[in-house]
Amino acid sequence: MCILKVNFVLAVLLLSSGAVANCRIKDSNELFKVIRDNHPEIKYNESLGRAFSERLGIASQLPNPELEASREEGKSLEGDTKTTSLGLLFPIEMGGKRGARTRLAENSINRNKQILRLSSEDAYIKSILNSYRLRQVYELIPLLSEAQESLNKILNIKKKRRSLSPEEEVEKETLSLATNDYRLKISKLLSEKERISKELTLSMGIDCSISLESLPENVDLSESFSQSEDYQRSALFLQAKESVEVAKAKKRLASSNSFPDMRIGPTVEFESVGGRSYKTYGVSLTMEIPVLNLNSGERRSAASEYKSSLLNQKHINRHVSIELNSEIEKYNRYKKSLNTIANKDELERKHTRIEKLFKRGVISTSMIIESHRQLIEFASTRFEFELGAIESMWNIKKIKGTVFSSNL
Repeated sequence: MCILKVNFVLAVLLLSSGAVANCRIKDSNELFKVIRDNHPEIKYNESLGRAFSERLGIASQLPNPELEASREEGKSLEGDTKTTSLGLLFPIEMGGKRGARTRLAENSINRNKQILRLSSEDAYIKSILNSYRLRQVYELIPLLSEAQESLNKILNIKKKRRSLSPEEEVEKETLSLATNDYRLKISKLLSEKERISKELTLSMGIDCSISLESLPENVDLSESFSQSEDYQRSALFLQAKESVEVAKAKKRLASSNSFPDMRIGPTVEFESVGGRSYKTYGVSLTMEIPVLNLNSGERRSAASEYKSSLLNQKHINRHVSIELNSEIEKYNRYKKSLNTIANKDELERKHTRIEKLFKRGVISTSMIIESHRQLIEFASTRFEFELGAIESMWNIKKIKGTVFSSNL
């Protein structure tokens, strides 16, 4: 049997549930493109980003004019008296309030875009890792099944013997424990396969079936990364930068709110006294008198928030820089280790050679158990390193701001 490869039956299995799909994914590039274009969380973030953009129009709106009207009737010495007053007042925002609101809305929109972008990048990277892990699970299951089957054959032979030496009795019990252990591990992998399959199906956002061939097979570690400070396009870095701009805009708005607004406009009054009519025209002006406060509380709060945002930006810049170089170091370490150990083809040849020795009966039971254990443990460790390298590579791309522009 071939190690780390699945047989023909597994190759035709679908990872989705038994429902009939409307489309079929051909390869991993198409799979990743479908996820990138249709992932529910990415689509939701895009929709939310468009909704946030509408706040700019809200912030830049001019206040509506106000109509004032009154009607008075009474009696005087000269006869019946009727007075009607009309006024049209136009609010005027002083201190540049509208410009400050607009700037705050622009900065808030930019910050929210980075927050949503970071969320979309995390969702996309998680789906990529799931696809690689699902391929690994599909390769591990037949490997464990083969080991279980091989040990079961030996165990059945020993169970048929009428008498066993103490050493053979121990071997039988050890074989029983080993086969049960493999059975539990296979069950665990099957549960993991079911969970990841459903997550991937959900990530696609459309009714598509995923064939085994559509999963990424080879881990491409050809990209090289060196120690770098190229993190200025990171969503986290830009989010911190825009948070400073938001705090600065709040300071500006708080200062603008220190100026009182006024309402000014024409007024007209119609008066009728004893059958004679009079018309009076004028201008009305109303405004607050800044005697009791100058909005000092809001200005102090905004100034404190601005200082806090500067400290946070400094911390984020250092954090992103350290994280970038840490991920680069981790990626290079994984890459170096994977390049020095046996690859899948070499491991397959070793496994084939060991299988021949098994069949010839020149290896003891303990060696058979240990060989299978070592092969499975090595495959699991290699898969762990491959997944770690892939995760580090995409984390580097996330920090460099190239997740959605990278070639798959």
